Amino acid sequence: MTPADRIAATQLWSIRIQFDRVCTVMKLVPYLDSSRPGEVYVRSKKQWRLVGIIRPEDKQRGLITAADREYP
Repeated sequence: MTPADRIAATQLWSIRIQFDRVCTVMKLVPYLDSSRPGEVYVRSKKQWRLVGIIRPEDKQRGLITAADREYP
C-alpha cells in the first residue's frame, strides 16, 4: 500500500483490502477513532499474516512499523 493509501485522511471505511499486479492481497484495519494501533496484514496460505502496525502517533501520516519489531 502506498503512503496515500495509509494516511488517516483517506480512510473512509473501518477496513481496506487492496490487490496489486502480482495478486498480493493486503488488508488495513486503521482503528482511526481508537488509541489502538492500526494493523496491516497480507494474505498468505489462506490466512491473514500481520506484517505491520501503525502506531497511534503515526496514523495521520500512515507510517508502518514492521510487525517483527517490538511494540509496547
